[in-house]
Amino acid sequence: MATTEQLLFPQSYLAMGSGDLVQVQDFRVTLTDNSKQVHTLRRKGAGITQGVEESTVTFNSVLDEDGSERDYWRLVQKKIIKQIRAKAPGGKTLVVNGKFSGVDLDGPLDDATKIACTFIGKMEDQQGSI
Repeated sequence: MATTEQLLFPQSYLAMGSGDLVQVQDFRVTLTDNSKQVHTLRRKGAGITQGVEESTVTFNSVLDEDGSERDYWRLVQKKIIKQIRAKAPGGKTLVVNGKFSGVDLDGPLDDATKIACTFIGKMEDQQGSI
């Protein structure tokens, strides 16, 4: 009888400042270099132009009875530079330095009050082999 190995799939975490953001339910870290395909009249897919690198972190949080763990509205209004760290399984940590560009508050009738945040900035260079 063949045995199969079962892997454990741990959660990822988002941190800012001195600790993890414990109210975060889900997040996404996006890195794009905005490259574009270049075409000519005589040759489709003639080459590629290099774009400008951009990083975005978006996340959703729920509010408990003590309120939000960070004052995201103030961070947007005051344009305060922060650092967000996304800790992924396997020891990978993505570090983005930037600012919050938007925050949304959602207060549904039949669910928890939620906050959606958008953070833009520059991702620190990744180390390791390709």
